[in-house]
Amino acid sequence: MTDLREQETEYAESLALGAEEATGANRRSFLGSFNKMPPWIGAVIGIVVILIVWQIVAVTAFSVTGSVPPPLEVFAQLVHDLTDSIYWNAIAVTSMSALWGFIWGNLIAFFLAFIVLLIPWFEGLSTQLAVVCSCIPLTAIAPIVTLLSPAGSRTTSIFLAALSVIFTTVIGTLLGLRAASETQLDVVKAYGGSRFTQLRKVRLIAAVPSILAALKLAAPAAFLGAVLGEYFLLGVDSGIGIQLLAAQATAASVKLWALALICGGIAGLAYFVIGRIGHLITPWSQGDSRAGEGF
Repeated sequence: MTDLREQETEYAESLALGAEEATGANRRSFLGSFNKMPPWIGAVIGIVVILIVWQIVAVTAFSVTGSVPPPLEVFAQLVHDLTDSIYWNAIAVTSMSALWGFIWGNLIAFFLAFIVLLIPWFEGLSTQLAVVCSCIPLTAIAPIVTLLSPAGSRTTSIFLAALSVIFTTVIGTLLGLRAASETQLDVVKAYGGSRFTQLRKVRLIAAVPSILAALKLAAPAAFLGAVLGEYFLLGVDSGIGIQLLAAQATAASVKLWALALICGGIAGLAYFVIGRIGHLITPWSQGDSRAGEGF
């Protein structure tokens, strides 16, 4: 009798173990099917979910005020705006300010990062300056820059764009420069190389992936900083920020949302373009198995 009960217990345990293994296998196959899906499918699903939630919020919570218009109205306004040369001129003007700010801000950031390796005691001051650039309220410094600039100048827009990228590029560059192999640095030092030689021969090459990653984040930040700077310009009548102010003054919510989509689209495009450039220049940092082919 005891042997029979033991056999029944063992049989029940084997069934439970088999069921658990089958469940685990099914779970792994289910998750594996999701992992095998192309990344763009997840992006499409996310966009569809956002549009559905947007439509629901627009027709329920904001149906009376119209502060959140339905997505179809916004996209119709967006198509209408993009057929108008005024908006393309505004996009070009703001993008140029963002580009100049991107260039100047990154030059300052590279200087602050490179000088740390050449003059180590400068590290505390360099990182503090980068943190200050990140923490200072843009809306507080912008009026001061506007007062110091001549009327009609786009200095404030360029300044805020530059200020928006310094912290990201300084930190990314420092991390990349310090990722260099100590063995390679010792070899350069053993052959009489200076800190500058180490920087030029070893550190810069090792830092390229981190620098490009920092630039990828800095590009949309520069554009959004340039748009914010246009809110404070005097004697200027062109730019995305100016169009946003005009739409806000007239309570044109649909136009405001369309302009917001334009800003987001340009910022996303800048992020994507620099990301692709980084993928082409440093394919090994992207986990590309084909890296090195053709050499």
